[in-house]
Amino acid sequence: MTLSRLILAYIGLLVLLALTVASSFVDLSGFNTLTNLAIAAAKTAIIALAFMGFARMDILVRLSVVAGALWLLILFVLTLIDQPMA
Repeated sequence: MTLSRLILAYIGLLVLLALTVASSFVDLSGFNTLTNLAIAAAKTAIIALAFMGFARMDILVRLSVVAGALWLLILFVLTLIDQPMA
């Protein structure tokens, strides 16, 4: 891992942190949760690719991670569908 890639990952995480803080001050009615989940997914992708070496893993490990992420996405969608809109 080169220093420039780590610095880019750090800057990307700081930008996403700023977006998270900014989204808490903006009223998007029902889309605040969706926006924050998308930002969290982007942060997770940066951490997995930059710090955990996800791109260098074997294909079976990557397939397991993708299957787990898909299952988590299904659970999030089912949870958000169940929430009443205020």
